[in-house]
Amino acid sequence: MAGQGSEPLQQIETLLETWLAGARLAEALRVVQLVKAELTRRGVVLNWSVSQVEVEHPSRAGEPRP
Repeated sequence: MAGQGSEPLQQIETLLETWLAGARLAEALRVVQLVKAELTRRGVVLNWSVSQVEVEHPSRAGEPRP
């Protein structure tokens, strides 16, 4: 996103990306459900889906990779 207001959005995106990297699926789903509820309250429709794939070396944020 370009423009003067993009820096705070980039900070939020980075923070959310870092949190999601270490979040468990149930935690991430809860956040998406809260966001969807708030957007719905504001008249915005959010369609989303979730899939879970196996990863070779799962790790949580802040933990060293094997």
